[in-house]
Amino acid sequence: MEFTQHELDIGNALLNRHAANVRGRELSFYVHYWGGEKRLYTNHLHKHSFFEICYVISGEGHYEEGSTSLPLHDGTLFMSRPHLRHQIVSEDGLYIVFVAFELIASESSEEGVARFRSLEKSETYLLENASQHPAVILWHALLRQSVVGSPFLQDGIVGVSGALLSAFEGAFADARARSKQTDAAAASSTLVHRAKLYIRDNLSQELSLSSVADYLHVSSRHLSRLFAEELGQSYSQYVRQERIRHAVALLTTTELSIKSVAEESGFDTVHYFTTVFKSEMGEPPGQFVKRLKEQTDMF
Repeated sequence: MEFTQHELDIGNALLNRHAANVRGRELSFYVHYWGGEKRLYTNHLHKHSFFEICYVISGEGHYEEGSTSLPLHDGTLFMSRPHLRHQIVSEDGLYIVFVAFELIASESSEEGVARFRSLEKSETYLLENASQHPAVILWHALLRQSVVGSPFLQDGIVGVSGALLSAFEGAFADARARSKQTDAAAASSTLVHRAKLYIRDNLSQELSLSSVADYLHVSSRHLSRLFAEELGQSYSQYVRQERIRHAVALLTTTELSIKSVAEESGFDTVHYFTTVFKSEMGEPPGQFVKRLKEQTDMF
């Protein structure tokens, strides 16, 4: 993938414009961002509520997750799984491309949802010497098509984007031993999934642990334990992150005022919303909107 930084910016800007919502017959995705850097240096320790897949075109570094540190070099394809703290370390910088996305469960098949939910706990999340993997080849073709352009650009990139995102599941599932879930584990996953959907659809409302547990006809203690076991975080942490995720979507795609975004996202006051937003995103919502507009004006 020999692109200049300018070409990467053009290609990814086009993808962010036309391939943010990728819908298929079995799998539908929401892409938070497509990106690429000719020189990506050490970033800060952080986590996401979604998948982020990265491919190292050239350079040396390490991918750190918890106490694990894995080497990064030319041809490494790796996956940051949801809710796990991670960090890329590189003193000289990596030539890297990346995409962050999540499955739209309500528009995907049951099998697709199950496979991507299983992928969240995959023990295999880094593949070396992946330059000839179908996913990487698709990625190169997608970027090339976005940079060069074509008469049917939007239809073309959406189709290739869907094939690429679907291929990631196979990339990391191929080397992963698939284990059958027990009936109890499957029931727990279903319950957490229902809770997540209820939370996402009612973010503007009060979402106490007890109210959601009542909706699901389980105890608050049981629901709290399932969130810790299934997602590796507390119920309150998950709700807080979902509120911010929704706020980011509103700030990015609408002209709503910060006060209205705070209300739609379930925050009682603008002050509290600003405090939580800055804690999660590293900057207050006003600065986030300003920076977004400045970046948009560049293209």
